[in-house]
Amino acid sequence: MTGAAPATVAFGALYAAVVGLCVGSFLNVVAWRLPRGESIVRPRSRCPHCSARIAARDNVPLLSFVILRGRCRTCGEPIAWRYPAVEAGSGVLWLASWLVYGPTFDGLLAAVFCSLMLVLAIIDASHLLLPDPLTWGGIGLGLAGSFVVSWTTPRNAVFGAAVGAGALLLLIGLWYLLRRVRGMGLGDVKMLAAVGAFLGVGGTVVTLFLASLIGALAGLLFMARGRLGWSSRLPFGVFLAMGAVVSLFFGPRLIAAYTSLL
Repeated sequence: MTGAAPATVAFGALYAAVVGLCVGSFLNVVAWRLPRGESIVRPRSRCPHCSARIAARDNVPLLSFVILRGRCRTCGEPIAWRYPAVEAGSGVLWLASWLVYGPTFDGLLAAVFCSLMLVLAIIDASHLLLPDPLTWGGIGLGLAGSFVVSWTTPRNAVFGAAVGAGALLLLIGLWYLLRRVRGMGLGDVKMLAAVGAFLGVGGTVVTLFLASLIGALAGLLFMARGRLGWSSRLPFGVFLAMGAVVSLFFGPRLIAAYTSLL
């Protein structure tokens, strides 16, 4: 974007944010229906309380929530804050992808990757589930995208997927030997493999390190507040998603900063 007119930059940023908001609205549909085995295409969106069909005017990202004051037009029941939060988060991530990578294949794949991480985090937080269509689809898309993006190569993508899956499988095996319980599900394995397919080996290592750190801190905090015990399960996919997004935008800088200390 260097040398572009300010008006062009502003319009591009606005366009990316608006597209991200619309994608976020769709991610809400996916996060609600996919774990329930429902079609993400049909029927049209309905209120989860009264099953009334949501009109197009009431389905505008963020704006409709504000106009309706956070309540269903038909039954008056409150609309969960998760919906506008996901829309806003998606808009911010698409905007960040455009600002960092510009109107390129890199920018588009970065935005798609962020959307994948966001919807997986939502589903895992709600259901402790990482659906195969998203994880396997992410692996395939990441490998295909490695032929066009600048931050990785097909070879690096394959090794990244293998390292991601192998690292978590090793951790699961070691934890089972120590505690005789499975510390995490295979969905986490496939999710980190998808991250590796998108970001390569370096991005996978950064993602796993950050996810483990954030997850450990979150677990200790919840335990200190009496909300979790040693045998409680945490949605590790949420922490993987957070680490992956940070790795996408700051991974090379973090790796460079670490290696400079050695």
